[in-house]
Amino acid sequence: MNLYASHHYSDYMDDVKVSDLILTDEHDVVDMEDSISNAASKLLSLGRGILIVLGDDNKVKGIVTPNQVLAAVSGGGDPSSQTVGEHMDADVMEVDQHDKVDEIIELMNERKPHAVVAVDSDGKFSGYFSPNDYREALAHIEARPAIKRLAQHE
Repeated sequence: MNLYASHHYSDYMDDVKVSDLILTDEHDVVDMEDSISNAASKLLSLGRGILIVLGDDNKVKGIVTPNQVLAAVSGGGDPSSQTVGEHMDADVMEVDQHDKVDEIIELMNERKPHAVVAVDSDGKFSGYFSPNDYREALAHIEARPAIKRLAQHE
């Protein structure tokens, strides 16, 4: 029974998909027309994370980090009249919920996007692949050879 459980777990690790990760934390969402002031408030309430900028169609248009908010404020404009759409970072990589994590890690390392988001089959936002999610996914991938060796020896 123990051998089966270990073997089953190692098979699972080969097929970890984006949908297996918790992608609902470390972010909040804003609209293109939300003010920089509103973005700053949301970022402060998050404590850690980013804002995902969504269009009317619930598709990702970009991200806003504390750096974009600081740049907008330091530029001297009125943060209550400047929009996140004017200051967002559009370097976002989209991945499908059914993509295998080890494959997207390779793509992420090649492309080096500023953010990675998961989308559903209609291209609508479904989660944020945070740096912590990335580290967790790498740990799973790096553990696979050890898990397979354990399964073979039990």
